[in-house]
Amino acid sequence: MTNAEYNKIIRLYESHLQVKKLSNLGTIRLYLNSVENFLNFCIKFQNDLILPVNWEIKNIGIREFEAFLKYQMDILKWQKSTIVTCVSGIKSFMNFLTDIQYLTRNPIQNFKIPRYLNEIGEQRYNILEINQLFNNKTNRSLNGLQQRLLLELIYGLNMRLSKITDIKSIIPELDVGTVRIYFNNSGFQDYPFNQSAINILKLYLKKIDSIDGVENFWINIKGKSLSSAQLQKLLNKYFESHNLPIISANELRDLSLQHFFQKGADIRSIQTLRKSKQIRRLQSLNAHDFNYLKRIIKHNHIRDSNNNENK
Repeated sequence: MTNAEYNKIIRLYESHLQVKKLSNLGTIRLYLNSVENFLNFCIKFQNDLILPVNWEIKNIGIREFEAFLKYQMDILKWQKSTIVTCVSGIKSFMNFLTDIQYLTRNPIQNFKIPRYLNEIGEQRYNILEINQLFNNKTNRSLNGLQQRLLLELIYGLNMRLSKITDIKSIIPELDVGTVRIYFNNSGFQDYPFNQSAINILKLYLKKIDSIDGVENFWINIKGKSLSSAQLQKLLNKYFESHNLPIISANELRDLSLQHFFQKGADIRSIQTLRKSKQIRRLQSLNAHDFNYLKRIIKHNHIRDSNNNENK
């Protein structure tokens, strides 16, 4: 985004706050300042955040947002009241960008300030808890089958929600452990599916075949198509029903990559799975980060007292 484009969007956002939201001048100033601080943080720490060289607002997500809040608290010593105002301002800005269709979704829409501020930036999800969902008994209602399929497609195949929404049909057992997925106006592609996932798929196909007037893959009980936002809501309800925090589709994709990293997948395999042109963003998802490396070195260092006692 050029400076001219940025200034134009900020002017539109300011007008939006004045005319549509009827915000007072003090709130407008605080909201604009919050957005400016956040974007300046992303510019300053672009390399640390592993943002693309010519990054845009659409490249920013919950990870960068939490890093910004943590920096403001740890380094600049912001208080909770300031954090609350900042979160409201940036959320409002992202909602505005969604309204004008600059963004397809607000990446921080579901962010909630935790009771204890030091939890911001911490890993909010336990991969083991996510993996356990695959072992749970599947609810065989229409929504229950859809939720389980979403888990298989997003977490198992690392598929984007926009691509999932575009599914026209799925043919099970084209080959052993393989399904063929047809997309609207974009041909088809074969994907690996384990037997339990294929069984869920067959139950779902049988369920939607019993609904009159079905023309699409993702439908409600009345046969009407579901949007990506509606599929995300289904996913949200699924996690809430299992006492887990709401997870966006993109966050779930990141978690699946961490799972594959932990199972020994190399970076090139992850790149192929994600269909990513660059590996910098993917490397940041590896749980074995620099702090992990420091802990290993410290534990095995010759001067470590605990290590010497064990010897």
